[in-house]
Amino acid sequence: MFKLFTCSLLFLSFVLFSSAAVAQSSDEPNVVHVQNWKLKEQPMGDDATAFNEMMTRQSQVVNSDSRVLNFYVLRHFWGADSRDVILIGEFKNTDDLFSFYDDLDSLMEKAYSKEVLDKDDALWSRYIGHHSDEIYQQSPGTGK
Repeated sequence: MFKLFTCSLLFLSFVLFSSAAVAQSSDEPNVVHVQNWKLKEQPMGDDATAFNEMMTRQSQVVNSDSRVLNFYVLRHFWGADSRDVILIGEFKNTDDLFSFYDDLDSLMEKAYSKEVLDKDDALWSRYIGHHSDEIYQQSPGTGK
């Protein structure tokens, strides 16, 4: 078991720190940003409808930006923790990812009134708790 762990760790280190995995060029795999949010409680009734409408509205703004290749909001379907709300954004490179998130507040302010954004913020704060952010890049040669 120790040999398997050691080999896996060495292989992972090679992939993560090799120049092919770190460098960005036009033929490199895209960068994927994954945010895992935990619901404090499930929105019910009118709040559930408002929460889903908020996620749809915000997704439309995100998906309309040319730096975003793909964006998904995933809700729990099956498994151990039904509190998960996963946001996945795919970008060509880290420059696009970071510049997009630098501009996200102004994009939302341009698309929606302050009243709508304040209402959305209150709803988000009421139901969303802990979260994590990870940035991934596909290992070369492993895609379909």
